[in-house]
Amino acid sequence: MKINMGVHTYSVGMMLTAKQYHIIKRNIPELERKEIDYFNSKECLYSGFSENQGIKIGLSHFGLLYQLRIQIEPCRVLGSDNPTDLYIPNKRTYRKLVKITDEILKNCKVPRSIDKMKICRIDLTNDLYFNDHEMLMQYLRILKKGMILPHYKPVKFNKKEKKAKDPVSANKHSYRQQCKSVIFTAYDKTAQLDMIGRADNILMGKYILRLEAALKRNTMQKHLGKQSDNYNFLKAGAEKSRKVIIWYLKRIFKGCTGSHICYQDAVDKVNATLWKEKTKKCLCYFLRKVSDSQSLNAAIDKTREKFHLSSSQVSRLMKKLDQLDIHPITLPNNCKFEYLKELKQHKN
Repeated sequence: MKINMGVHTYSVGMMLTAKQYHIIKRNIPELERKEIDYFNSKECLYSGFSENQGIKIGLSHFGLLYQLRIQIEPCRVLGSDNPTDLYIPNKRTYRKLVKITDEILKNCKVPRSIDKMKICRIDLTNDLYFNDHEMLMQYLRILKKGMILPHYKPVKFNKKEKKAKDPVSANKHSYRQQCKSVIFTAYDKTAQLDMIGRADNILMGKYILRLEAALKRNTMQKHLGKQSDNYNFLKAGAEKSRKVIIWYLKRIFKGCTGSHICYQDAVDKVNATLWKEKTKKCLCYFLRKVSDSQSLNAAIDKTREKFHLSSSQVSRLMKKLDQLDIHPITLPNNCKFEYLKELKQHKN
């Protein structure tokens, strides 16, 4: 199976003076108000006038603080028509990227090159290519049942935010959990491109599961180290994108190993062992709860409460399943696949 890795988008920003803010505000076309609060002197503005060229501009004002933020999709800025391309930087393409973007922003009276702004977010991306759409959807279902990480919360699309043309379909084909510094997203890239009208013959017969870790500044430095400039952050991000995604997958499936097999097959394998009846009862209950619950956290909590288990006892249950090569997140009994390997084991 093919895996495509790199940087999808990144953002840079800078603080502005009040004068710079209002000059830019007057010169940006198609400016929209996303949020305005005159009582608290708060304003958030957005322009997608160059979105087709891979650039979005955001302005925000809170009290005496004025800020500019530029979101850049490098491959699109560089002229790629392939909506699945991911950026792997080199000095030549980076210089070209900066030159094109600066020319566009110059007309908006932006006072500084994007190369001199501080990089504040980078979206590290892995695209997993499948020949079968149902296999992609099964892996997406598996991800949705994973651990909700500490300090993270699941996020869904809704009609009010207008971030998706069809929120119901978008939620069916995607999963997201986030905290203040990271957004982890998995989604059916093919379905997303269909929704926004960017699908083409390039994807004929191919189905892409996109895994994306959007890292803000402090988390960028944690995963990528301190870098001397924006180019080196992008370079390190592209080089380490697979490692970072695997790091998050290991946390989402913490303590879980083995193959994803059909639920009834997993129960039958447990019952065929010579283990104590109480152990088998606990394991079968746990497998049932994983199938019924929205997350591994919930299934673990229900099993712990039912059998009065300690954390170490829960860990031993997980190891028992591992001995049988059973991942706790099983496949539906009517699934056309007898088993699927762990998502984090997929390699080029």
